[in-house]
Amino acid sequence: MTGKTFVVVLCAAFPAGPVWAGPNGTPAPLRQLQDQLHVFEQRRSYEGPPLTLDAALDEALAKNPTLVALRRQFEAARLRPPQERFLMAPTFEAQIWQWPIGSVNPLDTNMYMFTAGQDIPGRGKRRARAAVLEKEAEVTESEIAVRARDVVDEVKRVYAALFLARTHIDIHLASVDLLRQFADISEAKYTTGRISQQDVLKAVVELSKLHDDLVMMDERARLAEAQLNTLLDRPPDAPIGPVGAPHERVILPASSALQRMALERQPELRNALLQRERAEATLSAARTEYKPDFFVGGGFMLMPRDRDSWTASVGITWPTAPWARGRLDARVAEATADIEAARARERAVESAIRLAVQDAYVRVQSAAQRAALLRTSIVPQSEQTLEVSRVAYQADRVDFLALIDNQRVLLDVQLAYYGAVSDLEQAIADLERAVGTQLESAMFADVGPQGEEQKERR
Repeated sequence: MTGKTFVVVLCAAFPAGPVWAGPNGTPAPLRQLQDQLHVFEQRRSYEGPPLTLDAALDEALAKNPTLVALRRQFEAARLRPPQERFLMAPTFEAQIWQWPIGSVNPLDTNMYMFTAGQDIPGRGKRRARAAVLEKEAEVTESEIAVRARDVVDEVKRVYAALFLARTHIDIHLASVDLLRQFADISEAKYTTGRISQQDVLKAVVELSKLHDDLVMMDERARLAEAQLNTLLDRPPDAPIGPVGAPHERVILPASSALQRMALERQPELRNALLQRERAEATLSAARTEYKPDFFVGGGFMLMPRDRDSWTASVGITWPTAPWARGRLDARVAEATADIEAARARERAVESAIRLAVQDAYVRVQSAAQRAALLRTSIVPQSEQTLEVSRVAYQADRVDFLALIDNQRVLLDVQLAYYGAVSDLEQAIADLERAVGTQLESAMFADVGPQGEEQKERR
């Protein structure tokens, strides 16, 4: 439906005169919209203490349920290697020999045998198995670091989304105040007969559109609050106080330097390296299975009708027997294939890291350029254009439609600016996720109002 159609509908719905106007002269639909928009103005004072990004990150790293679960898994994995350093439990056995078939009394036998035995793994087997489990624990520990970077990235993205949604609400409410001023001007001009009722109704239409946008922005803000609370292990409906505003900044290091840093610090690359080392340890453990295991035992024979005596036994396995060796060969081949797969996965992770760094780096530069262009050129020009059109409208040099169009342009460019700043913050979060560590503040140069304030302090 076009803007003209909206005007026709509203004209039909709200005829001129006392039926359309409120008791104090204010148009009834405009007064109703003002009452509804007042609800959003009350929400601008957010409950709860202020939540900075650093505080949110610290809380997420300490309380995020996924990270807590991974830490518990690591604690359990650390307890597995010592288990392989001990021998298996010994066996004890009691036997009755030469028990007559026709007797049910075990005392009628001629011999009682009591024995004990112990299995002894081949040399180096326990150490090799413990080495595999130690690598398993290291892999589990590296997964904590990988997931921690994911959590940090998610917190930063949701935090930026929450700030953007709340800022959009503030910008829309500022536009509401501006439109109220336009409506007052239109009402005064309508009272003196300088314009038609159509201009007053256009203000109602624009306020209705802003009301619709505010409902959508409020939904986004509440969803972002729920997501952030979940990452912080809070109830989804817990109140979140004012959040810090991101600021414009440009990144100083070159992409190649960041890629080198990523190859040194990226937890995913270390995780892939540890998985390869685990596969190599598994191969070493598989090769020890070619060594025989041993069994030693001893016992005592109690013979009521003869002389008591001792017994001793020694046993050894034959792993390379023709009918058994194939199983070990297949296990070694499997472990060798796992090593090749781990090496390929390591190369794939390295390539993915390089691409992720370059992708995020380009988006950081693009978002910074867009934000700078909007701040230095488009937003000031739009503000100036709107101010000129407002003065011209008061002097009857332009119509109300031109004034509304300029107000829409200003609203759009203001939203675009903060959207670009939010995109910049999210791109930086992705870049830090790709590099594998938080980038130091010295790697950025602040621009915009924050950068100018810092220059003045110097």
